[in-house]
Amino acid sequence: MCALCGIIHCEPSRPVDERELLLMRDTMRHRGPDDAGHYEGPGVGLGSRRLSVLDLSERGRMPMQSADGRFLIVYNGEVYNTAELRERLLARGYSFRSRTDTEVVLHLYVDEGPAMLDRLNGMFAIAIWDTRDRALFLARDRLGVKPLYYALERGTLRFASEQKALFAAGVHPDLDPSTWEELLCFRFVAGEQTPFAGVRRLLPGHFLLWQDGRILVRRWWHLADRARRRQETLPPSATEWFRETFDDAVRVRRISDVPVGVLLSGGLDSGSVAASLARQSGSGVDGFTVAFDQDGYDEGPLAKQVADRWHLTHHQVRIPPSELLSRLLEASWLNDEPLVHGNELHLRAVSACAKPFVTVLLSGEGGDETLGGYIRYAPLRHPSVLAVARALVPSAALRLSVNGRLRKLGRLLELDSRDAFVLFNSCTVFPADLTSIGMRPSGRFPYREAALAEAKTLYPSEPFRQAMYMDQHTFLCSLLDRNDRMTMGASIECRVPFLDYRLVEGMAALPTSTLAAPRHTKTLLRRAVGDRLPTQVLRTPKWGFGVPWEQYMLNAPGIRDAVASLPESAPISDGPFERRTLRRMVRAFLAGDLRGYHVIRQLLMIQLWYQACVAEKR
Repeated sequence: MCALCGIIHCEPSRPVDERELLLMRDTMRHRGPDDAGHYEGPGVGLGSRRLSVLDLSERGRMPMQSADGRFLIVYNGEVYNTAELRERLLARGYSFRSRTDTEVVLHLYVDEGPAMLDRLNGMFAIAIWDTRDRALFLARDRLGVKPLYYALERGTLRFASEQKALFAAGVHPDLDPSTWEELLCFRFVAGEQTPFAGVRRLLPGHFLLWQDGRILVRRWWHLADRARRRQETLPPSATEWFRETFDDAVRVRRISDVPVGVLLSGGLDSGSVAASLARQSGSGVDGFTVAFDQDGYDEGPLAKQVADRWHLTHHQVRIPPSELLSRLLEASWLNDEPLVHGNELHLRAVSACAKPFVTVLLSGEGGDETLGGYIRYAPLRHPSVLAVARALVPSAALRLSVNGRLRKLGRLLELDSRDAFVLFNSCTVFPADLTSIGMRPSGRFPYREAALAEAKTLYPSEPFRQAMYMDQHTFLCSLLDRNDRMTMGASIECRVPFLDYRLVEGMAALPTSTLAAPRHTKTLLRRAVGDRLPTQVLRTPKWGFGVPWEQYMLNAPGIRDAVASLPESAPISDGPFERRTLRRMVRAFLAGDLRGYHVIRQLLMIQLWYQACVAEKR
């Protein structure tokens, strides 16, 4: 696991500024504290920082060069089928100087070019420089577990694992004003665009080729296409297939020369990962849990039941309210973008707690999106009922309900189409809310709309599956970014068994009736590995990694003051809002009227991000 970066000039006669390159690289030292390297050639510079996980020796140093000197690689990630690929390359005459997966990926590229991506089972961001043709190859894994960003300006391409490295090299961290609507409604800018003007995200399952200043981006993995192929050969028993493939996904993610632990909540997903890991590793695996003092948020007791069942060494961490503001700013700096989920600082804290014990953590991310676990999916199981509910249920009454999920259902029922219900399924802020604070929302989100159109080709009459597919290409990306930044912020590698491509493609091909039953979420997971979990874990309604932000924003030291000053704080003060209306909303919230909570919380996250990532660089 590492950080990578690079600078490419169109003119080979223009030298790369070594100080700029090293500043890019070392801005990401938290991603790779164990080793560092760089390369400079005519008009090109590559940098790498390394977190040593496989082959801890100096033989794993990057940039790594092919035997003939033509290709150089900097790489971030882990390929889990390295041993199998190495054997294939040895049979083809390649030799190895290390036991790293980096060298395997480099030889594969020399042997096959971009086509080699299909052979990789893992999480990765790859940069390979061809010294002969002056061509750059960048690639990301199928789901986007590992990040990669780039900026092209005045004939120079800069790329890096994190945006902050681009800013260290002189790219300006300017807020793109066209992203306000998406940042507030979805909390995350999906697709190639980012909140920063001129900074692009290489999409998951895509590769980029650069040569002579021209960029070509291609999609190398298409979930809908892969699912259609798998539908032709479904397994005789989905339950047995899932159990065997899931356990194998955990098995290959145990490959490491450093200790491996697990992030453990009280839910089905992390509990299933912990149980599988403990079955294979034996007792004493380290498990790490975030605990809360507030009722309704603490999953510690459920997590402890899983830990006791499988004889894990259980660790818990709590964050005192007095530390929230400083930790929010730290998490914002690590994330580079406004915090999406509100639990980023807690994941950062539990990762720091884990670091003295392990260097690799397994996590349950991806289970909800691939197995249909979110409660917000449930109404979409019965689209005909939605039409009746829209006609009969007064949505205003639902909004007044004390139950947040019912309030949200009421808001979704107000939307004018089933497509809109799917599109805004993950939202707590809607375009109408933006109108109330003076914005003029377009209600258009081209990348998200394209993902929905693609989902409809695979699941034409199943909005439930359409929402899952949408989340796999949008909401999940924000979760994976969170996991990457917060764990790597503590120099921890996080691996996600549920996103093994064999599981993702296979589950996308299965019929809905196999994935989810009317009374329970995650039917397939329960049937396959439910007997490994405590009864209370199986029976407890879905919890989620919730954080009591309403209480914190009203009462926590520093947080309440930050909320009060929002209308006068950049970039809110310069945003497309009616200032007087926003002041009224903030005052009402601080007086106990929670109707504006979701808008205010996201504005708070944007303001803290701006303070940590933008204002500090001006």
